[in-house]
Amino acid sequence: MMRLLIIMYSFVFLLLPVVAAGQETDTSTNIADFERVRILAILEDEENTLRQADMARLEEIIDELKSLNELYRQIILSQGIAGTTPMVLREFYAHLSTITNRSTDLANTLKDLQGEIEIRLESLSNATQKLTPDDIGILSPEVAKNYNAYLVKLKELQKALQVQAVQIEKELKFAEKVEKKSSILLKRMEQELPSRWESYFFSGKAPLFSKEFWSGSFSLSHWLSLRVPIWQKRLLTAADDPADKIFYLLTLFILFSAVGLFIAKHLFLTEDQLPQRPYFIAASAVISSGASIMLTKYYFYPQVTGLIAILGVSIYSFGSMWAAYILRRTFSDYIHPSRTPLTWLFAIGGFTLVAGMPEQMIIPVWLVLIFIITAVMKRRMIPFARKLKKTIWFWALLATAIAAILGYGRLAVLGGMIIFSGYYIYTIGMAGTCLAKYGISHLPDTGVYPFLRALMLGVLSPIIWAISFALAVWWLYDFFGAGVFKATGSFTFSWKGFSLQLISVITVIALFFLTRTGIAVVDTYLQRTGKKWPRNKRGTIHSLQSISSYTFWALFALFSLGILGVNLTSITVIAGGLSVGIGFGMQAIFNNFISGLILLFGRSIQQDDIIQIGETWCTVKKINIRTTVVETFENAAIIIPNSELIATQVTNWTKDSSVLRKSLIIGVAYGSDTRLVEKTLLEIATAHPRVLAVPEPWVEFSNFGNSSLEFVMRVWIDDIDYTLRTMSDLRFSVETEFKKLNIEIAFPQMDLHIRSAEGLSSVETPS
Repeated sequence: MMRLLIIMYSFVFLLLPVVAAGQETDTSTNIADFERVRILAILEDEENTLRQADMARLEEIIDELKSLNELYRQIILSQGIAGTTPMVLREFYAHLSTITNRSTDLANTLKDLQGEIEIRLESLSNATQKLTPDDIGILSPEVAKNYNAYLVKLKELQKALQVQAVQIEKELKFAEKVEKKSSILLKRMEQELPSRWESYFFSGKAPLFSKEFWSGSFSLSHWLSLRVPIWQKRLLTAADDPADKIFYLLTLFILFSAVGLFIAKHLFLTEDQLPQRPYFIAASAVISSGASIMLTKYYFYPQVTGLIAILGVSIYSFGSMWAAYILRRTFSDYIHPSRTPLTWLFAIGGFTLVAGMPEQMIIPVWLVLIFIITAVMKRRMIPFARKLKKTIWFWALLATAIAAILGYGRLAVLGGMIIFSGYYIYTIGMAGTCLAKYGISHLPDTGVYPFLRALMLGVLSPIIWAISFALAVWWLYDFFGAGVFKATGSFTFSWKGFSLQLISVITVIALFFLTRTGIAVVDTYLQRTGKKWPRNKRGTIHSLQSISSYTFWALFALFSLGILGVNLTSITVIAGGLSVGIGFGMQAIFNNFISGLILLFGRSIQQDDIIQIGETWCTVKKINIRTTVVETFENAAIIIPNSELIATQVTNWTKDSSVLRKSLIIGVAYGSDTRLVEKTLLEIATAHPRVLAVPEPWVEFSNFGNSSLEFVMRVWIDDIDYTLRTMSDLRFSVETEFKKLNIEIAFPQMDLHIRSAEGLSSVETPS
């Protein structure tokens, strides 16, 4: 609207000088004069409308700023009374965050209004100074009168806008003041929250069976007298306009339930999966209930971290763990019992903290809860023949029970909530990963799908785990406050000049997943590209994969050391000082390391090559940085140091080609038709699909043996992997064809000729 106003101002006052310069007094000029006056009237109406709208908006901003300032004053007054309670302090922190953010938004709105009014003031100023009295005198008397009247009104509007601008400037300063003081208190409270929580969990503790524990001032009626009014007040607040809240809750529940039903119908499709569909729908309904309660609470009561929030989070967590268990059991071979009872750790633990229970109540409640959960889980584990002592959660719960007995009941509750959060992250992450693998496994094995499969699995896995981690940490963040998480993230472990921040460790973990994803994508791309290469060059793929993998991990190590704050210069100095000792003490290791690099880059031996070491034939399975793993034809794995492959003679049968020449020796009886033998052997060799036509097979009449005519059939086999089978097939064919042609295959024989001799009375021959 204001842009239209400016354009109209410019239009009319660019044309008015033309009126002053014109000398025509005909009817068309009078019509133009009246039209310009009419435009001035329209501009006046538009300006009045805009000014009234600005005033209404300004009044709303003033009222909201007063409310924010009043809320800030209440926090200041209440902080000293409830400052020792971190839950109340956390609510004050949430209120201050709202005050800071909202006052910032209002200040930006006031700045926008201020800018608009400045533009309109400038336009009004130009409008009132556009024509001189001489110019006005050229106009007709009636038009000049109306024009002067509208100029007076425009000047009045200009003064009103100036007053409005002053008021906006005043409210802007007030908004900036509210923003500044709330942000200062917010930062101070953010720094104070970690110490308050630390004191809440650790200070003033006494063992359960000590006299000090039970002699402390504790009264159930006193505790209820403090908490019941707070709950009543919040219930009364929640009862205001219940129709809107209930409608919002039901809308969310229906929407989420519809999504769960849609997923169930399109996910459980096979016959063995259909029985799990009703259970998944029920779990989705539970998730929808919890999510609806959570979102309703955050929409209508964003500053309150109370019992309703605990209820919503607990219901949501139970439903999501139940659904995750169904997915793992359906789409993988997971057979362990569900850990959904651990949800009670979070539900009851959160209730005790929110309700502000004293240690005398928390510790008995927590010990009874641990006993109940252990009994329920043990009963669930009996069909699976598992024992409690083999589970991590049992020992973790036992640790929290010991902490509770020692008097640290609130700390034990926090530990139980963290235990549940860990299992929640693991369960959701594993379920998401199983579902992703199941979906990706159905992609075709042709085209770009193998590459897409590796990319999706490499990217989805860290994303799924990050989402599960975020879901678990979300409520903890809202419960404990940003200050606690910032303090936890900036927690620094120092030892002899070396410091390590927790946020750095988390960054390194994220970098690890990214590195692994990059390696998977590159390996899949190389594997897919190498399928088009000849067999004798496919070993290069594995060398490139190994080199890229080592390069990625080396870069990961360098970046990780930098993130963790390790001084690379110091490492260089230490490595230089130890180089002599390393050279002597680890000479063999470095020799194998360098030999491994030579094998990878020189490619004299590659993965899948068939080599011969002495009398041993074997296939290269993996060239590592220190050793090479080979596998004999008897399926025995041999680990050979890389230096031996470099220093000793190795026969590589597939170095440049997988084609192999083999010779088959055949002996036929004397008297056989040698040309028929040659012809038959050539036909047999040519007919076999694994025997190459070029170089062509040929038959050599090698010798007149003692018992046979010796022939050698030499053939070229297209792939060394099929050598044994091809030679066996050729022998079968030779035996079959020779029988058909009555060619006798000779066997070793010896003829004995006996001659009579004078002087011998008799000749004895062996029987």
